[in-house]
Amino acid sequence: MVQPNKLHRIYINKDIQIDGKIEINIEKTIHLKNVLRIKNNQNIIVFNGDGVEYLAEITYLEKTIVHIKKENRRKALDVHNIVLAQSISSSKHMDFTIQKSVELGINHIVPIVSSRSHPGNYENKIKHWEKIIINAVEQSNGLYIPKLSPIITFDKYIKADNLDQFHKICFHINGRSLNETDKSKNSHIMLIGPEGGFSDSEISSLEKFHWNIISLGDRIFRTETASIVAQTILRN
Repeated sequence: MVQPNKLHRIYINKDIQIDGKIEINIEKTIHLKNVLRIKNNQNIIVFNGDGVEYLAEITYLEKTIVHIKKENRRKALDVHNIVLAQSISSSKHMDFTIQKSVELGINHIVPIVSSRSHPGNYENKIKHWEKIIINAVEQSNGLYIPKLSPIITFDKYIKADNLDQFHKICFHINGRSLNETDKSKNSHIMLIGPEGGFSDSEISSLEKFHWNIISLGDRIFRTETASIVAQTILRN
């Protein structure tokens, strides 16, 4: 919900230039008119995920046109680069995890298929998750669109060579405590299990490939709660 006197924020996947005009497609037009109730010649905020947002005016004629008026705000990328490697959970829990992680400022989401991942046709979920990400960025005043990677299996992901630049953490009830060295790192991958957690063999594989097995305390969190708690701890 938009607060009184606060302009609606709209993501546009196009190049944005001051005093430029951008045509909006039918699907977005229907959303603007029927859902957001944006009227003709009303001001809105637009952004394309590059760290800058703009004040714009919308016009409904034969085509819907957004006229870019001026730069409104810009922000550098957060120094904390956090990747959420999330084992796929049930639909509503996965949706919630993605939405709240984006609201908290996650940089990158990697859907993981582990041994206890919720079964289903995962490939059909990608476009659905992309919409959740964009809606969450619009709602939460974000300026960057987190990357959503293709779905990958647990075994393939944990062995990947390009992860060595990150501090690799798997949160698990039997792990060690998080220490100041862990929190001092600027780039993290946090690997979160599905409902039922990771199997013993998966934990053994993580240790073999030098992942840090870390506990969030003596409480056992739901998968959708664990990602929020973990990200909050790493940012503070």
